[in-house]
Order: sequence, then C-alpha cells, then structure tokens
Amino acid sequence: MQKIIRNAIKCKRCGEVIESKDCHDFVQCRCGACAVDGGHDYLRRCYLGEDSYIELSETVEVAEEEKK
Repeated sequence: MQKIIRNAIKCKRCGEVIESKDCHDFVQCRCGACAVDGGHDYLRRCYLGEDSYIELSETVEVAEEEKK
C-alpha cells in the first residue's frame, strides 16, 4: 500500500509548482492548465492535456498495519 508524503505537480505551461496539503485542498496553477487535490489522502489531477504537468508527488510503500 502506498502512503502519500507529498502531493504536488509542476505546470509545464506557467512553471508554477502547486501542492495539495489537506484532503479536499484543491489547488490550481495561476494559468489554469492544471490542478491538484487530495492532500495526503488521495492523488487527483485536473489538466488541459495529459502532458500539461510534471509529477512531483512522493509516496512510500507501507505495510497494511502501519496505514491505520
């Protein structure tokens, strides 16, 4: 199982690095080409095109017992 350490992307259009830090913390870049959501609970991406952003998120593998 994966544990999210950092939920972030970099917009290829405007160069802004955006990060979602809490559940339902929807953050959009200044040009509106992409957004992140989910904090450390889930990774959600919204974007204009599949190549609109560079993934910067960090996850680690954890045992099922550690997740709880």
